Amino acid sequence: MKFLKTFVAAILTLAAICVSAQNTPQGLTLPSVVSDNMVLQQNATANIWGWAKPKAKVSVSADWLTGKPIMVKADSEGKWIVPLQTPAASFDPHTLTITAGKEKRTLQNVLIGDVWLCAGQSNMEFKVKQTTDLKGVLKGEMNQNIRLFNTGRISAEAPQNDVPTHNDGKGNYNTPNWVVCNAEDLAVFSAVGYGFGSELQKELNIPIGLIDASFGGTFVEGWLKKEVIDADAKIVNDCAKIKHKVWKGKPSHLYNANIYPIRHTAIAGVIWYQGCANVGSSPRGYAHSLEVLVNSWREEFRSPEMPFYIVQLVPYLYGGIKGAQVREAQQKVADRLDHCEIVVTLDQVDIPGDIHPRNKAVVAHRLAQCALGDYYGKSVPEYRSPAYKSMSVEGDKIRIRVKNLPTSLVAKDSRIDGFQIGEADPTNEKRIKFTLAEASIEPDNSILVWASDVKSPVAVRYCFNEAEGEVFSAEGLPLAPFRTDKSNVSQSARPVVEQPSDIEITFEGKGYTLGKFAEGEHMWPNLRQKLSDEYPKEFEGFQMLTAPSVKKVKTAGGKITAHADGYVYCLIRNTRDFQKIEYKSKWRLIPATYTKAITPEAKKIGAQYIAYHPVKAGDVVELPRVKDHYSVFVLAKKINYVEVAE
Repeated sequence: MKFLKTFVAAILTLAAICVSAQNTPQGLTLPSVVSDNMVLQQNATANIWGWAKPKAKVSVSADWLTGKPIMVKADSEGKWIVPLQTPAASFDPHTLTITAGKEKRTLQNVLIGDVWLCAGQSNMEFKVKQTTDLKGVLKGEMNQNIRLFNTGRISAEAPQNDVPTHNDGKGNYNTPNWVVCNAEDLAVFSAVGYGFGSELQKELNIPIGLIDASFGGTFVEGWLKKEVIDADAKIVNDCAKIKHKVWKGKPSHLYNANIYPIRHTAIAGVIWYQGCANVGSSPRGYAHSLEVLVNSWREEFRSPEMPFYIVQLVPYLYGGIKGAQVREAQQKVADRLDHCEIVVTLDQVDIPGDIHPRNKAVVAHRLAQCALGDYYGKSVPEYRSPAYKSMSVEGDKIRIRVKNLPTSLVAKDSRIDGFQIGEADPTNEKRIKFTLAEASIEPDNSILVWASDVKSPVAVRYCFNEAEGEVFSAEGLPLAPFRTDKSNVSQSARPVVEQPSDIEITFEGKGYTLGKFAEGEHMWPNLRQKLSDEYPKEFEGFQMLTAPSVKKVKTAGGKITAHADGYVYCLIRNTRDFQKIEYKSKWRLIPATYTKAITPEAKKIGAQYIAYHPVKAGDVVELPRVKDHYSVFVLAKKINYVEVAE
């Protein structure tokens, strides 16, 4: 009993910290995360807390506890907290009763199980109803043993007593609360979170509570506590690099609204899907910030070894190596910290150039395998992706050895793309010059890497750009991206581009100019920019049809007729609009084909990308039309241009 009083006093001291200039609840009030239908963490100290009249005596009883209710006294601001020891998980619904003076609250349909926090930005926020592979569950029978709590898209300048009520974008203001899994709430819940929780529920046969705390486009710094940031000069410096029009100068705002209000909740662990936003601000500092976040959240939730599972970024249209640096940072954190694992997603791009893969089931499954193998100690197939272990130079080749390999390595295709090999740059001793490389998986499961024009190799990189990769474990997990060097001034070679189709086409349109796809060629007839030296040489010498760039005017479009089997191509810059076209058609971007124009002042602008569409001889394909952003060009080995009338 002495220990209990000491523990309660300590928790009340934490709770007494000033949270914001918000009104203190009057009378008996519970936070939204303490409600009917909630799941309490099994075999743990699960806290029940809230507010009452200052100095009021508060009692909490639970139907699984024998003896008298647990009594505490609210502090001078009315705050109180009661730790309850929970039993093992079961499907028996429980009741809790909270009394403060003459006020009384009874919580019904409470389950004991495991609670997981699902946090991050847009790929964690991506809803079940938006997916192609999980939305079918909305038409089936709902799993009543999964409970959902969705904080919503919220942020706050100061720490909040409770998760704020939020606007759903349709004029409706929603107050978060625990719900039994149902089609309406599940439709707007995190798809990765639900897929993860659903698999755990089936495999463990216990109730699962899921807390969705995600907000698209957010930086890791937004999820950190202000006091933690202020004590860390590196993170303070990285906060200053955030130039985003919404999140500039707003560190901690996501923590304040999403994490601080639920900090007393006992949870099993965290799944984390975030990092895209930091590619543009602080990719090299991300490892430090993420490690600090993991450790600070473990302290916040009073769980020093709390599992924390990270989803690596999918390949995207990131320029240079910044995206690769964030993936590397995520891997470093997983390698450094116990009970911290990484889910590799190089193979999870369903539409090239889309930052939001619509298939989420595989990512959710891999996260669940991490939890089952690491946290629950279940016998599951190897849940860690094969990863770089060591390298050795053998003449003009380099041999790579990997770890986390229960059986063998396999290649998705006969040619293994994704590898590049580097040698010292004779023009700059600090740089390594990387070249696309050949690779083979050897009988001992090492990987031999070489390039015909590299005689003295010093380093290898694998998917240290935006390549998707083609090497897997026999169990189906992709080889993690890596580099054997540490040079941040050395740029990776761009991913391989397949040799383009050299078929002839006829194009029917209006207002186009025929030219060549080559350095120095005009990109837009009415502008001064020309094609720079940054373009995919595989398409060099193709003919191109350019059109004027007119602001606020939709591009002209036209019809492409193919004269042979193969692919037809176009060059496009407005990738946001084009992604909508990709969803509805067979047009697909080739992310490795980024192309930049150059101004007379020698400033490079872009990037533009080439897209392809498979065709059979005689097929007629509409050229995509988008909101003007330097037009859409037609590319082909030979173009017969037919000018059409108005």
